[in-house]
Amino acid sequence: MSRHYLDHAASTPLRPEARSAMLAAFEATGNASSLHGSGRRARALLEDAREQLADAVGAHPGEVVFTGGGTEANHLLVSGAA
Repeated sequence: MSRHYLDHAASTPLRPEARSAMLAAFEATGNASSLHGSGRRARALLEDAREQLADAVGAHPGEVVFTGGGTEANHLLVSGAA
């Protein structure tokens, strides 16, 4: 019998590709703003994610902004609309 998961409001199972990408990112420690090797590798992962997201939504990578959370994102949205 196959399993049908219907409780996506609580959590959603990850696609294998997403799980693999997340695990690889978790292994990459480093501050993307730092100039040392770990920082450069973190920056490369971040920029790769930015390009993939931009491609997925039909935007330019420079139009994709990452924030630390919902409040920061809302502030950025409101500030940009003003």
